[in-house]
Amino acid sequence: MTALMRREDTSAGFAAIRQDSAPSKLKINPQQERITTVLAASTCLEGTLRFEEGVKIDGRVKGDVIFGIEDGLCIVSAGAVVEGNLRGPKALIMGEVQGNVEVDTTLVLAPSAVVVGSVKCGRFVVYDGASVTGSIETIRQLPPRMDPQLEIRTSQPPAESDVVPFRRRLFGARR
Repeated sequence: MTALMRREDTSAGFAAIRQDSAPSKLKINPQQERITTVLAASTCLEGTLRFEEGVKIDGRVKGDVIFGIEDGLCIVSAGAVVEGNLRGPKALIMGEVQGNVEVDTTLVLAPSAVVVGSVKCGRFVVYDGASVTGSIETIRQLPPRMDPQLEIRTSQPPAESDVVPFRRRLFGARR
């Protein structure tokens, strides 16, 4: 074997980069991810859909999908189409979304995913082959806001019965 290589052999491009940290198969437990609804491949729904928990879409939806009001994952399967906005805590897209995608935490785009619209998410994982036509914005997670009643309680001075006497000992000195 010679030490010289032809130029076309050395320029592999981005497609040849191996994704060692990427899982070969994503393992999703529907109970753990709170997926309580499955829209079958033969299903075509129109209108705004709201789900308390997670949802798996195998069919076609014409309208906005708002999911995980409490918590959950939205899976848009390969071959599924959502013609509207997608909003919730986390999502895995393997199919097509024609609208804006807004995910609070993690958005995963599989190699077969197609998104036509803007993407806004906390964390963005994209695999080689996925397509996004639009803007991509990652947002920082904001700390949870305190309950206003808690803020009122903590801002009040403690009652005398709540005050504990404090005795200070400096450098082991005894009094």
